[in-house]
Amino acid sequence: MGLRDQGSLWGIRLDVFISGAVVMALEMVGSRLLAPVFGDSIFVWGSLIGVVMTSLALGYYLGGRYADREPSFRTFSLIISAAGGLIIPIPVFANLVLETALKSGLGERYGPVLASALLLAAPTTLLGMVSPYAIRLATRSLTNIGGVSGTLYSVSTGGSIFGTFFTVFVLIPNLGVRAILLGLGAVLIAVSLTGLAREQKVMTLLLLVLVMLIPSSSFLGGSISVFTGDVVYQKDTAYSSLTVVDQPGQGTRVLYLNNMAHSACYLNGSNSAVFTYTDYFNMGFVLNPGIEDVLFIGGGGLSGPKQFLEYYPWVTVDVVEIDPEVVRVAREYFYVPDDPRLNVYVADGRAFLGRAGAYDLIVLDAYSKTYVPFHLMTLEFFEALAEHLNPGGVVVSNLISSIIGDTSDLLMAEVRTVEEVLPQVYLFTTRSRSTSMVQNIALMATATEPAYTSQELQAMAGDAPFRGEALARYAGNLYEGEIYYEDSRVLTDDYAPTESLLNPVTLSPYGWE
Repeated sequence: MGLRDQGSLWGIRLDVFISGAVVMALEMVGSRLLAPVFGDSIFVWGSLIGVVMTSLALGYYLGGRYADREPSFRTFSLIISAAGGLIIPIPVFANLVLETALKSGLGERYGPVLASALLLAAPTTLLGMVSPYAIRLATRSLTNIGGVSGTLYSVSTGGSIFGTFFTVFVLIPNLGVRAILLGLGAVLIAVSLTGLAREQKVMTLLLLVLVMLIPSSSFLGGSISVFTGDVVYQKDTAYSSLTVVDQPGQGTRVLYLNNMAHSACYLNGSNSAVFTYTDYFNMGFVLNPGIEDVLFIGGGGLSGPKQFLEYYPWVTVDVVEIDPEVVRVAREYFYVPDDPRLNVYVADGRAFLGRAGAYDLIVLDAYSKTYVPFHLMTLEFFEALAEHLNPGGVVVSNLISSIIGDTSDLLMAEVRTVEEVLPQVYLFTTRSRSTSMVQNIALMATATEPAYTSQELQAMAGDAPFRGEALARYAGNLYEGEIYYEDSRVLTDDYAPTESLLNPVTLSPYGWE
């Protein structure tokens, strides 16, 4: 078979290590390809893991069979080179594939399976062929096959571990998806060159150069979710794809995370609400006009906190946001004032509670249309939250749902969960009084007796410290009908199927005001 000197054995081990690293890097980067269209839910990650594992299993089978038939180091190198060649053009076809999956009728639950398979299955299958083929090349006799296979699978696993950590902590925070995929493909091609014939090396390098010369606009060009306006800033952060878009016609600037609008402000610096639902955060002052200490869990462009700083000069606002890049972008692009009353913490909202103080109002705004952090919706979370509420404290939460119908399942589960801790729960529609429409729902909760009617809340709004007329109008949108949550269960850390409950919402039409 040749090429069995010590150097070739180390070369085989290097190829196996690199291939294992690329498999995991490809899986991590795959989540960034799918997130703008399908979100970052458990369905996306389940699809990626399932497709990668299936492809590896097929690759193991094919690699073993093919190695027995043609145990050639050149063929082994061609397999690695072909995998690299299939990875490099992924950004070119990603949007077409994602659009196909989106229009396939599989929905946001099963659509990611199709997208993952079309984008990742072929190169991952080839990479799966590497380990069994390497065992065949490196085995001198049956007497050492156990040691050889154990060593090479250990090397492959070590590569996967390295690929995971290096991609998560170095590549994604510092490079775009296109650059990462080009780099992964180029590395595979580079390590394969030693085993290729001269003409194969020349052809491979020429193809690689041609690909590198393709304009960057051809890669991941034209997002499926077209932004209306001028893109001011874009970056893939450790948590999402972030885009800042100016809309001169409306005089607004919008922060998109994974192509979903999360925050907005007026370009003239006004703190008036662009998205009406953020105005409902002020409803806490109707139940407790003496609010002084406020916590926002979920920062985005800090629309709510900025408004509070302007409207209530005596209020101190703490904000906890998990993504440091979102905080930086908010300060740079969304006119966040340098105010000593504003404290911004980079942390997970629930983890932050361990060092948080007590508040008169806690605002939850960490949810989106395609993703709900389940650990911020459970009984245990609200029990912890209640421990940080002052007497008379209020919780206001933004959720996307309808109040009735099959798109209300998540909201009903949340209402039932919150009532276990804060028995007075109020629901306000923010876009339309239609209770069957999917829209932003403002959930307000307190432990204070009694429960007030819409008419009583409208009267109480007159005692609010600011904008009583507007708050009275919002109080008129209180839902006073029957809440049908008999079939809902309390969400707990042990069992909170938020993705399943959210799915009907993601399939329903929705628009921002």
